[in-house]
Amino acid sequence: MPSVVYAEHDGVEIGLDYYLPPGNGKCPILLWFHGGGLLMGSRKAAWSHLRNAPDKHGLCMVTADYRLAPQTRMPGIMRDISACLAYLRSSAFASETGGRVDQSRVIVSGGSAGGWLALLLGSGVGFEASGLEAPEPPLGVCAIYPITDITAPFWTTPQHRAAVAEYLDPNAQETSWCPPDSPRMQMYSYMLQEAIEQDLVIGDCGVPASAYSIAPGIVSSKFKLPPTYIVHGTQSEDVVRAADGAGLDVTFDVLTGIDHLYDKDPKYEMDNMYRWIWKLLQRA
Repeated sequence: MPSVVYAEHDGVEIGLDYYLPPGNGKCPILLWFHGGGLLMGSRKAAWSHLRNAPDKHGLCMVTADYRLAPQTRMPGIMRDISACLAYLRSSAFASETGGRVDQSRVIVSGGSAGGWLALLLGSGVGFEASGLEAPEPPLGVCAIYPITDITAPFWTTPQHRAAVAEYLDPNAQETSWCPPDSPRMQMYSYMLQEAIEQDLVIGDCGVPASAYSIAPGIVSSKFKLPPTYIVHGTQSEDVVRAADGAGLDVTFDVLTGIDHLYDKDPKYEMDNMYRWIWKLLQRA
């Protein structure tokens, strides 16, 4: 698949990969952000249903990196995801793809922390607090078992340091990805064990963690979501209740007896999500 650097900050290149469907027609764009608590991971960890989306569902599939915490705090990550969406709408990406993409139809997705980023992009929550202008929202959002509020007890109640110590230093070299065999991949478990997600992602950036909480933002009536599909996740229920109360178009797909990251298993083809995407595209 082709790779592109969509942004660069302080010498750190931030990339994306894209996959085009066969044929010559213009296709909608599905942008996906990886999970990992915003601490680890890479765009290369796209599950099979995402890799199959171009051929099976006729979508331009884009998987994107962003700079990782704690070397980059939340405002910097917000800057990255906004830059990614802007790039997908740019003449540069149109040229890169040979005019094959319909840039008016971008849907943003992600799993876990990536689902949180998708919801932030869709709603505009957190951008003003980060000193940024909120981008024009995407056509829709697909949030897969998303984080929605790191002030919740799950993230603030403690659950071995040596393996991840070098990655906990906020002054260490910034990075936008890590390989799957890196010790950094232990950071998520360590973060849960020590309940330090806020310290790592927010730190001393001067913005309260609550500024990035999705449901309170919607309840405030300051923020809205475009049509949104959410699957799994108990925190997501708060977002769905808030969206229902605001009269927003949110579909909540509750699956029982499955684990976090369940769609990593190739047997889960996420057909409900892709059906929802095409219903939305047909209305647009």
